[in-house]
Amino acid sequence: MRYFSLIVLLILLLPCAAFAKEDTGYDIFFKDFTASVEPGSAPKILYTGKTLLALTMRSEPDKESASLGVIGEKKTVQIFGYDTQWLFCWSDDVGIYYLQRSKNVDNIEAVDPENTPPYGVIFHQYVAVTARDVVLRAAPDENAEALDTYPADTRMSIWLIQDGWALIQYKKVIGYVYVGDLKELTPVAPDADYAQEGGILATYTTYYSVKDTELNLGRMENIRLGCEYIDQTYESGFEFSFNGIAGPYSRSRGYQASPVLIDGETVTGSGGGTCQVSTTLYNVLLQLADNLTILYRRPHGPGGASYAPHGVDAAVGTEYLDLCFRNDYDFPITIESTVQNGALCICIRKGTYVAET
Repeated sequence: MRYFSLIVLLILLLPCAAFAKEDTGYDIFFKDFTASVEPGSAPKILYTGKTLLALTMRSEPDKESASLGVIGEKKTVQIFGYDTQWLFCWSDDVGIYYLQRSKNVDNIEAVDPENTPPYGVIFHQYVAVTARDVVLRAAPDENAEALDTYPADTRMSIWLIQDGWALIQYKKVIGYVYVGDLKELTPVAPDADYAQEGGILATYTTYYSVKDTELNLGRMENIRLGCEYIDQTYESGFEFSFNGIAGPYSRSRGYQASPVLIDGETVTGSGGGTCQVSTTLYNVLLQLADNLTILYRRPHGPGGASYAPHGVDAAVGTEYLDLCFRNDYDFPITIESTVQNGALCICIRKGTYVAET
């Protein structure tokens, strides 16, 4: 069995994104998470989780791939990596296998929190603006399927640039924009010491519907208003509460009726859309977790949110649903948001920053 496991490991160390029906970033994530693994050796386990029910262990990051067996209910899952839809797991008996990121694997925690990035974090390297109307492609090919379109002057963050294409984290998949269609390409500072005053320390973008319906128009206005409230400079030591700054989410504060996600159910309420703002901010904070200490965060429920990978959403709106962090840098930080054309981009900048108008 041990010999078989090592053979499986060696085979699966080869890129296998071709098996996936969607681009989840597998090739790049897998290479990064196994960069230090010696051939024939087990990967380093970074996180553990618990199964909520019995799950099929897949041989590839694809729901249609072969089964390697079943991991039982309430069993510990050893995780060495992830992409936007899959957990990369290890078993001494099976070797590498894959589980979908979903409500069925819970309580995912770092084995060594002090030396491991937070679970689900994706470090974005650039911010850019579209130079013209662009098509977000499903692959780095001008003839690939269109995931969405964005008008000129839309601001968005970029995971990384590869072979002339900007890789965009779009909801739960990866999209591509040709670099020649972008302008104002601004790199994220590699660390706070390198960053100058006003420099970008971290950034993240989520994408929202621009449908011209009454409830969705209300949701878009709530996204814009929530960003307006939190776009401030916060001094060293400041303890931030999203509810305390952006709330209460009432008509008197300018919020409108729109769809609200509560425990996985969509209902109509005031302030719907602000959870997308808090989720976007949370994913920026994850990239700076060593110095922006997350004090409190709750997910929407088992299903997560449609606009972000599972496990990295942050619900707000009640006493028990809030996003709180503390600025442990020895300097102020500024939250700066852009809401336009279906793209919500949030940056955290070093020191005081005032956007040009």
